[in-house]
Amino acid sequence: MLEFIKTGKSSLPGFLDDEDFFYEHALKNLHRRFKAEDFPTFDIVCVNSLFTFFFDETVRTINFAKKFLARDGKIFVGGVAATLVPKFFEAATGIKPHEGLLDKPDDLGKSDDVIIDLLEPDYSILDEIDYKYPAADAYITYTTRGCIRKCSFCAVSKLEPEYKDHVKIFEQLKRTEEIFGAKRNLLLMDNNVLASKKFDEIVDEIKACGFAKGATYLPPDEYFFALKNLRGGFNDRAYLRKTIRLYDELEKKLPENLAGAFYTRREENFLLSVAGATKEKIFELDEFVRPLFKKYFKRNRLVRYVDFNQGLDARLIDEHKMARLAELNIKPMRIAFDHIEQRDIYERAIRLAAKFGVRDLSNYLLYNFLDKPEDFYNRLKINIELCEELDVSIYSFPMKYCPIDDEKYFGNRDYIGRHRNKKFIRAIQAIINATKGKVGRGRTFFEKAFGKNLDEFKELLYMPETFIIYRVKYEDNLTEAWREKFLALDDAQRAEAEKIIAANKFSDEDIAAASENLRALLKFYQVKR
Repeated sequence: MLEFIKTGKSSLPGFLDDEDFFYEHALKNLHRRFKAEDFPTFDIVCVNSLFTFFFDETVRTINFAKKFLARDGKIFVGGVAATLVPKFFEAATGIKPHEGLLDKPDDLGKSDDVIIDLLEPDYSILDEIDYKYPAADAYITYTTRGCIRKCSFCAVSKLEPEYKDHVKIFEQLKRTEEIFGAKRNLLLMDNNVLASKKFDEIVDEIKACGFAKGATYLPPDEYFFALKNLRGGFNDRAYLRKTIRLYDELEKKLPENLAGAFYTRREENFLLSVAGATKEKIFELDEFVRPLFKKYFKRNRLVRYVDFNQGLDARLIDEHKMARLAELNIKPMRIAFDHIEQRDIYERAIRLAAKFGVRDLSNYLLYNFLDKPEDFYNRLKINIELCEELDVSIYSFPMKYCPIDDEKYFGNRDYIGRHRNKKFIRAIQAIINATKGKVGRGRTFFEKAFGKNLDEFKELLYMPETFIIYRVKYEDNLTEAWREKFLALDDAQRAEAEKIIAANKFSDEDIAAASENLRALLKFYQVKR
């Protein structure tokens, strides 16, 4: 639909049939308005920025958003990237961004005393889109702000320069429940909660919010909240879509005779799709639909979890803090393992977690910063060994470092750390893609993906990318042929080969200058997936 509105060339959406002349006409009218830039206008337009490697897309969005401003309207730009590189955004858009948090009453020139940073998120936005956000059924908030560390690879010290010991969440969660219904999980975005002098108060508040060990909850009546917010005029766009989605789900649960009657009633009221839906028709159908939801939409109690999503600082974990954390339904407990030099600190934290009954763990592994490839492999292997020894589950999430404020890397993620090259980076990404971004606890799986030892891991770094991704397909033929030629190289040939492979360019032109024997090896890198 969006493509048709923009270009007028795409075919009309599939839900339009011969009888939908009205909607076809409406879409064509939207295309004409888009082409003429006849957009609705607003007094205030806010644009949020994410990562600096999305710089170009964000600039285009900001400049396009200007078209929606009323004559005396204001546009505000803020967020992560705008805070990190405000001068670049101002130069590209002519708009001076707001830097940092919206944690003061007068932010954005408001005349009231409302602090935006303390408001509950508008969860209804997630119902405006087709994408199913994985954390949609979670309260998303903070119990602290900032971090006491000043790690050179991290942006938190710039984004949240002032450490706040305790941001109270009870009232925010209560307001969220009143507007949107209760959420199952608690997703906390704290950057270093363990540094708080009020850590015990934070744990007590989280428990009071319903997330103590063993906590469960009954999912809310989604249909009730959809109609409640439609009647209140709260984001009609979102709740029209949500009601139609709930209708679709209900229809699948109904016995055949009722499903047919329900479909007919929807068709008569133009409620088969969002395109024809109106609040008034939904309200008219409510008397018929509500009993069906009550009877066929079963709601069962579910376990609810706490997730300190940004990770816990292993350097600040002790017996008392781990015992308090174990009073919560934490799953998973995330602990960063960014440097091999922190091995003893990290292992102690994992052992304490196991001691206090925390068995589902996860960690972030920074790579491509100052670490060597062997450091990366060894950190992953340490997790495998800890899982076996302690009978816990640790999922590792490798995180590739890229400078956040260097304009050379705006719009890309091409940075290569001092101990790596393009081929090494691509090899790691190929392996991680195959594991869907995470590395689990199984030794067999780990050794297959990353090698049984450092020698096998280093061989994988030089292996053709296609052979890594499609390991099973090629391992008994082409991979073995490549390995035979690779291991047969003498020292001089090996040095020449490694230099070419490091550049990760293997066109005929790129390898033309290599010796004949070496070209035979490099031809393997031209095999397409």
